Amino acid sequence: MSVANYETVGQRAAELIAKADRILVVSHIAPDGDAIGSMLALGHILRQLGKTNVTLACDDGVPDKLAFLPGATAVVTSVSGSFDLVIVVDCSDERRGGGVFRAAAVGRPLVINIDHHITNTDFGDVNIVQPDTVATTEILFLLAAAWGVTLDKDTAQCLLTGLVTDTLCFRTANATAGVMRIVTDLMQAGADLSSITSRTVNRRSYDAICYWGRLLQSIDLVDGVVSVRTSSNDHAVNGDASVVTLLITAEEADMAASFVETDDGQVEVSLRAKPGFDVAQIAFKLRGGGHSAAAGCTVDGSLDQVADQVLAMMKRARREQACA
Repeated sequence: MSVANYETVGQRAAELIAKADRILVVSHIAPDGDAIGSMLALGHILRQLGKTNVTLACDDGVPDKLAFLPGATAVVTSVSGSFDLVIVVDCSDERRGGGVFRAAAVGRPLVINIDHHITNTDFGDVNIVQPDTVATTEILFLLAAAWGVTLDKDTAQCLLTGLVTDTLCFRTANATAGVMRIVTDLMQAGADLSSITSRTVNRRSYDAICYWGRLLQSIDLVDGVVSVRTSSNDHAVNGDASVVTLLITAEEADMAASFVETDDGQVEVSLRAKPGFDVAQIAFKLRGGGHSAAAGCTVDGSLDQVADQVLAMMKRARREQACA
């Protein structure tokens, strides 16, 4: 979408921002690079717009591998008091906004919803939802231009992190020439592509590698769907959710899933699909969300119960989609 169109779609958002005194920026639980990059980048943009009373919040805080991003130390995990405006980024529905969003919602503030997930429920008073973008940071890049904000090095670093992580370092089908032009602009503004790639894509702890070694011994491939199951005890210490991204590289698989049983009777489900297949609708049926190629949800039940249910849905969807 062009900058001109963002001047139209972002005008109401700009008006709400201009009127607001106390602003809260929220992203989703279990945040990834696009969630944190979007939240921090928007914080920098709002300050350039003259907003000094801005709070950045996420239930689960900033993951260690994203702590290098400028402004990461300012993120809080709980909020109190009232806000004039809540801006939710990279979050497909209110539930994934977590406790910080629920706490702020008690005061009934206006909500701006900025996201790129096709399963977004349009829960904001103003919804800037563009599923054709590769990351929420791409939307924020275009909004910043529409709002007349000149990107500094810190903002560019945060925006580029979202693009890198949500495209697996530009290996996804939607990493178009237009996206690469944005990458060039961000690098010219001071973003360090090599550093971002090294910290977010090419680096993991020794414990995480050992975890992968144990986990990969239990992978299963049936009817073009590859999957793995694990308990939270192992995952909480040594886990790395990107294992499902490795699973989908199997030549024989069209869909992949990882299932992690938590301590509170739930299972965290991560789904992936090769081009031409869609796992977003499966996640949406289970009150989750995401994209056609990458989605997730949290489901009540035991590990085997949930895994069997979801795998049955995936195998049925794969057969239907293969025939479409």
